[in-house]
Amino acid sequence: MSSFSYVFNNAHVVMSFLAFILLDIMGSTAAFQTINNRHALVGKRRGAFTWNNRLCKTKLAAVKDGGMDAFTAQLQAALAEAEANTDTSSSSDAVTDAYATEILNKSRSAVTATVEPSQSSTPRPQRTGKHAISSLLMQRAIQTQLYYLADMRDEPTYMWMREFLNHGHLDDKGRFQELDGLRCDGGWQYYLEQLENAPSFSITVQLAPPRLSAQQQRNPYLAAQAVGRSYEETILPSKISQTLRTVARSLETEWVPVLFEIAEEDRKRVQLYNAPPQIQTAAAAYQAFWCERQVVAGGEGDDQGTPLHALNERIVARFCTRVALDELIDELQGVSPADDSAEDEEAKRAAVEWLRDFANEWDPKLKRGPDDNKRRSFGVAPPGHWQRLCDGADADDVTEAMWQELPPLFAYASDDTMRLYSPEALAARLRRVRASVCDELIGDLRATVLLMS
Repeated sequence: MSSFSYVFNNAHVVMSFLAFILLDIMGSTAAFQTINNRHALVGKRRGAFTWNNRLCKTKLAAVKDGGMDAFTAQLQAALAEAEANTDTSSSSDAVTDAYATEILNKSRSAVTATVEPSQSSTPRPQRTGKHAISSLLMQRAIQTQLYYLADMRDEPTYMWMREFLNHGHLDDKGRFQELDGLRCDGGWQYYLEQLENAPSFSITVQLAPPRLSAQQQRNPYLAAQAVGRSYEETILPSKISQTLRTVARSLETEWVPVLFEIAEEDRKRVQLYNAPPQIQTAAAAYQAFWCERQVVAGGEGDDQGTPLHALNERIVARFCTRVALDELIDELQGVSPADDSAEDEEAKRAAVEWLRDFANEWDPKLKRGPDDNKRRSFGVAPPGHWQRLCDGADADDVTEAMWQELPPLFAYASDDTMRLYSPEALAARLRRVRASVCDELIGDLRATVLLMS
């Protein structure tokens, strides 16, 4: 009986051990199956989960790889992986990939426009006369250099630069804001050539003696030492020319993004005018969010600009607007009316005359620039065309004034005439022309900097 109990107890232990092993095997199999199912699920939705997780990591250092930043390279890798799983991705993943592809295409186009400027076989000639942005670039380079000289207290070189070729009207604080400040018949090239050929010379700078109090003046030892000192200052015009070229290159790097921004905003306004307003969907908001994050991730935002950067932005915008006004007049003169009737031809001729009168009114104001002190004296601006109360104007004043104009009588000739020649339509066309002008001026700036090198 005791032996039977011993065998029974041992058999019970053996059965428990076997049951434990069996349960372990079944659990491992279930866990392995669960892991396989989870991997299959992740592989099925890889286009959504992997893309979103990687896209969240955008705060990376900028990588100078052909103009592409770290975000663009990361986005391109994510798109390549998403395209490999196109067959198994869902419809929501396809929508996400479409938005990502659009963002990448915009990034590639921006990179191409920045790294590879217009390389057409027949390059467009640079603008001349008052439409030449190269003259404005040299003017602001001179004023920026004067600012540096005044900040470093280099008074001899400062005074010599202001008197060189009778450019004493240019100041170092940017108070002179006119567009045609470089008064040389040969433009910027003539100015730099004269600097290169000007001989170097030395001047004697006499420092004023220190001021002594009445008690110090009675001291014979201090009175004998309180005499003015002098030193020799050598001015090298050729060195100033090289410095101006360097400053012009710095201004070019600042003005190109400004022109890009003006063109982008103008195209958005034209699109809003031509198309009815639409409610922003969640997908569009998602796309705009990542477009803004892409700019942040690229490493932009360097605040170490030139001292006159804020004023230069306004001057560049005024310059583009003045050029766009002249080109819009030329464009309207060459456009055939919507209908061949004499009524539409007369409306077109009247629109050209109205726009020419508008340009004659605002062109001197754009050239002079805004009078901020007079504007501040007005306090709250009255409604209507309050911009006409000032002798100068900014670029936004011109577009706003044209937009607020009442339609002239010729605009009521027909629906097509109102659509083409009303002040609102002309303001939208002005922005469209100005966007194209900005693109062309970017090429002119880069060509000018290359010629200066």
